[in-house]
Amino acid sequence: MSKITVIGSFVMDNVAKMKKYPEAGETVLGYSLGLFPGGKGANQCVAAARLGGDVQMVGMLGKDGNGDVFRKIMKDEGIKQDNVFSCDVPTAIAQIQINDEGQNRICVIPCANYEFGFEHLDKVDEVIKDTELLILQLEMRLDVTQEVIRRAHKYGVKILLNPAPAVELESEILGMVDYLTPNETELAILTGMPTETDEEVIAAANKLISYGTKTVIATLGSRGALIATEAQVQIVSGYKVKAIDTVAAGDSFNGALAVALTEGKSLEEAVKFANAMGALTVQKEGAIPSLHNRKQVEEFIAKNNK
Repeated sequence: MSKITVIGSFVMDNVAKMKKYPEAGETVLGYSLGLFPGGKGANQCVAAARLGGDVQMVGMLGKDGNGDVFRKIMKDEGIKQDNVFSCDVPTAIAQIQINDEGQNRICVIPCANYEFGFEHLDKVDEVIKDTELLILQLEMRLDVTQEVIRRAHKYGVKILLNPAPAVELESEILGMVDYLTPNETELAILTGMPTETDEEVIAAANKLISYGTKTVIATLGSRGALIATEAQVQIVSGYKVKAIDTVAAGDSFNGALAVALTEGKSLEEAVKFANAMGALTVQKEGAIPSLHNRKQVEEFIAKNNK
């Protein structure tokens, strides 16, 4: 049994850096290309592990070199991988563009991630029952992910859903989620409401609470994150840093949040901890290579909270 179980994606990121994004029909010259292991599930799992979380991974890899890279990472990070399956379809890849402002555009090609089906879910049913907190994203098959949510809810397991890449979800599914962590764009897609101001973000978050979602934690970039429950609405301030690469910032936030919650921290304390992890992540290139450890996060918090 692990306190935290991540059921999610593996993606090998092909990262191209350029001064500005090309417009439709335009060609621009970039100045660097990198290959970085990532994927929302893998990122969140490694983030949790580096912060001292008791974590295991469930998912699907291809029988290829990229799959071998991920298996070595999990071994090196002390992540249980007994329920990471293999298939003949290649490991998922992503094409990522990053401009000089550190913003990113991402296209994910799911490949092996979409080979994880109901037959694999049945094999990990006991794993779901025995975990304290389940982390999910939306980079795997939606029908499978929704069934995971239904099962975990039935078993009384806490669910942390990072709804990315965002799609519209039924209110029934949203009502089973304990911690929902959209960014502003994802919040708008989930609710069909504008999210350009703090007031609009609060209204959209409250709509999700009305569906039965217990806690909405909306990430707001450098402004921090909004916590909404039936009992409270609060914005927890973030950290102003120079962003070099925003890939995996949200994933590191979710991994840190999960660790803090399983350690019994309050919502505010957990979000402060996650904000710090996210702020550190954007100051380093790559997905998994940008994820920091517990000592680095605690030193960052101590330095910036004086």
